[in-house]
Amino acid sequence: MPKISTLLLFLISCTTGTFAQSGVIKGLLLDAANRAPVRSASVIIYLAKDSTKKEIKSTLTDAAGNFEISGLANNSFLIEVSSIGYQQLIRPVKVTGSLKNLGVLLFTKQRKDLSVVTIISTAPPVAQKGDTTQYSASQYKVNPDATTEDLIKKMPGITVDKDGTVTAHGEQVKKVTIDGKDFFGDDASAALKNLPSEVVDKIQVFDRLSDQAQLTGFDDGNSVKAINVVTKSGIKNGQFGRLYGGYGTDDRYAAGGNMSFFNDNRRISVVGNFNNINQQNFGSQDLLGVTTSGGGRSGGRGGNTDNFSVGQSPGISKTNAFGINYSNILAKKLTITGSYFFNNSHNTNESIVNTETFSNPKNLFSTQNTHAITNNNNHRINMRLEYKIDSSNSLFIIPNINFQNYSSGAVTNLQNFYGANDSLNSSINKNNATRQGYNIRNNIMFRHSFAKKGRTLSFGLNMNYAKNDGNSITDARYQFYNNGFITDSLQQQLYETNTNGHTIGGNIAYTEPIGKNGQLKIDYTPSVQKNNADQQTFSFDGQKYSNFDSSLSNRFYNTITTNNAGINYRLSKSKDEQLSFGANFQNAQLESQRVFPIVSSVNQFFSNILPNAMWRKKFSASSNIRLFYRASTNFPSVNQLQDVVNLSNPLRVSAGNPDLKQSYTHLLSARYTFINSKTSRSLFANVFLQTAGDYISNAIYIAQQDTVIQQGIKLRKGSQLIKPVNLNGYKSLRTFLTYSMPVKPLKTVINLNAGFTYARLPGLINYHSTITNNYVYNTGLVLASNISEYVDFNISYNASFNNASILSFTSSTNNYVNQTAGLQLNLLDKKGWFIKNDITGQSYTGLSAGLNQHFWLWNAAIGKKFLKKQAGELKLSVFDLLKQNQSIVRTVTGAYIEDAQSQVLQQYFMLTFTYSLRNFGVAAKSSNGDLRERDGMSAPGMRGRNPSF
Repeated sequence: MPKISTLLLFLISCTTGTFAQSGVIKGLLLDAANRAPVRSASVIIYLAKDSTKKEIKSTLTDAAGNFEISGLANNSFLIEVSSIGYQQLIRPVKVTGSLKNLGVLLFTKQRKDLSVVTIISTAPPVAQKGDTTQYSASQYKVNPDATTEDLIKKMPGITVDKDGTVTAHGEQVKKVTIDGKDFFGDDASAALKNLPSEVVDKIQVFDRLSDQAQLTGFDDGNSVKAINVVTKSGIKNGQFGRLYGGYGTDDRYAAGGNMSFFNDNRRISVVGNFNNINQQNFGSQDLLGVTTSGGGRSGGRGGNTDNFSVGQSPGISKTNAFGINYSNILAKKLTITGSYFFNNSHNTNESIVNTETFSNPKNLFSTQNTHAITNNNNHRINMRLEYKIDSSNSLFIIPNINFQNYSSGAVTNLQNFYGANDSLNSSINKNNATRQGYNIRNNIMFRHSFAKKGRTLSFGLNMNYAKNDGNSITDARYQFYNNGFITDSLQQQLYETNTNGHTIGGNIAYTEPIGKNGQLKIDYTPSVQKNNADQQTFSFDGQKYSNFDSSLSNRFYNTITTNNAGINYRLSKSKDEQLSFGANFQNAQLESQRVFPIVSSVNQFFSNILPNAMWRKKFSASSNIRLFYRASTNFPSVNQLQDVVNLSNPLRVSAGNPDLKQSYTHLLSARYTFINSKTSRSLFANVFLQTAGDYISNAIYIAQQDTVIQQGIKLRKGSQLIKPVNLNGYKSLRTFLTYSMPVKPLKTVINLNAGFTYARLPGLINYHSTITNNYVYNTGLVLASNISEYVDFNISYNASFNNASILSFTSSTNNYVNQTAGLQLNLLDKKGWFIKNDITGQSYTGLSAGLNQHFWLWNAAIGKKFLKKQAGELKLSVFDLLKQNQSIVRTVTGAYIEDAQSQVLQQYFMLTFTYSLRNFGVAAKSSNGDLRERDGMSAPGMRGRNPSF
């Protein structure tokens, strides 16, 4: 704490010097013809005596035409105002005091010869607007049928993985909006994959504050990396989309499409996706905690989840998905957005999982082969209502309802051994499971703004109810090897596991201006979370599962009560220079009660001070820096606390731990951004440092002989008991750097990236502490073409060097290298013929035996566009032309290293027909009959050029 206080005092002293310049220029920009506000006009300040016109400060006018530039010393300046379609306005200004109000400035539109429509692109490819990085879509050329996802792949600092995960400036994008409005809730992939690139005007990348933080203006640390897609003004009234259908060899098929109907503020979008070729245009949500990303390690999985796992699950999936999104502004005061989405997936997977668990006297190895079939159904309903009661009062209501049904059947062969001739046990396990659950959330917020600017009062109420019920039937045969003897064991059991819980929380926050540039926030947040978990186990009696086993059954209640109060101060001369700091005091009570089979309780009390600080400074028009620090706590889930033993797999037994404590985390991040709009060069650098006390991890106990772990429950020799525990010593460091510049002779943009990740992962094996130090070095480059819509290519290379150093009973190292090279080449001629190639080379070295791979995945297509305006397309495509497709994932933890190989699609051919609709309205005619540009869209015949909006 003393070090933190010293740092804050240092930052305050530095920033106070920065804010010593107190001159302010403000004004109102109106259209000279109709007195309408002119929004997003550029306002730049120069020194009057500087003939080079070096920019001192700049800003944009807001929606009402207002602008304000602060932090100016007393001097004579020139103010330059410009916007597309208007004559440039230059005016001398002399600053002699704290405020210079220019009043109303009238902006005159440019005259132009309407006999010829000339559209000139002046927008820079990338620019920094405050804390937002803005990309001009017109400066990046893609094929006419490209999606927004294809478009952003060409933008510096943004990458899209093969599984659809979008990373911007080193952070995963969690939220995508269209013109500031939600699109299918929090599903970041839905908009990018289903919105055509030709309707995009700008891409904005920023840190989106939480809803509560947006009310107060104070960053509460819950911000996420977000992308806002700004559409062209001409599509405010139009219809666009595409429909497709295809059939191929091996009965492969794909059908679906998307349609959008825009009528001013009312927007309706419909999307559908039906295929058996692993196409997933949406994030898959997992409420029940039943889906995995690769590995097959059972036991120790904690709690229900409510997250999106982007991309396709391992294996081969058949998907049926449908969704509709609606947004509108009603009565000028009520904005409403809502969506419904249904997703059904049928997945088949055959996997091999090799695991090395750190142990004494020697490490334990296991090989697991699984054939699994799963069915998963999701229903998602999202809604957001924003009601501006009047100029001082606003109301927000944000409900969300999710349903999930899941069933699975799997056959697993598992072998555990110390060496080739030192087997411990093996099993054949047949398991059938069903789960169903739902999650209902609602967040209500109200804000009142007082007459004094900066003085606000806001209230929030959030409610959440979740239910997760299911059962599983295990029919398994086990063999245990002991000094040449083999012991057989048969297990036939039914497990019924039901959990439910609800949370009620509130928030009240008051902000008060302090001086000219300061603001104080006082807030209080209470919350009560109640969870119930009930597991019942029944053995097979020869006809049905009716023998109740009380030793493997448990009923458990958990209540978490928190009271959090804090005070924060923000010093803000402008959006370009801000400093905020504060602290919250949190009191928490964790009550755990077991009511069956033996009554017991655990009550824990925690009191913590949670400091936070943020500093952001714009050094120039090209560069800025942001530092952020936050302390937080994380509570264990009810499944981690429930002390029931799960014997569904006697070789890997799991149990909860009611003595778990909350973890305490420190997070420090730094971000530097440099963007030169004139040269189109950019640099993004990020550093993330995290430490955690009482880190929640899994302890593993490997039985050296048959051991009774609980009354009536025996752990056989070689079997593992997995149990969550609190461990100290977790640390992680992640850095990311990307540099972008144009290669004009090639009409190409090059993106260079590099990164380093370090993780210190504590573990506990047989009551002995282990430490895994994992070092990952990343490097890569991307060459993205910017030639024309007829020639489109992306060349990429990425290498990841992973070095894991394990300090357990003995020291060992494990090195692993993953290299990926890619080429996407699309060629199109003016008659509509096209050729597409997507080639990916993958190389794995350093994995467990049999999983080192070197392969190429080559997908290719040839086709023809036809019909009016080339609205129709017929395409013949081949997947995996070389028949080499593979899928391998490595997982490193503090207790084990795991390699997993999953089933993948093999070669198939497909013929697909696509019909595209582009109806953006007909261009208006001038009095002399010539076609004019309307609503920012180009006149017919202008396709392929770079319009500016």
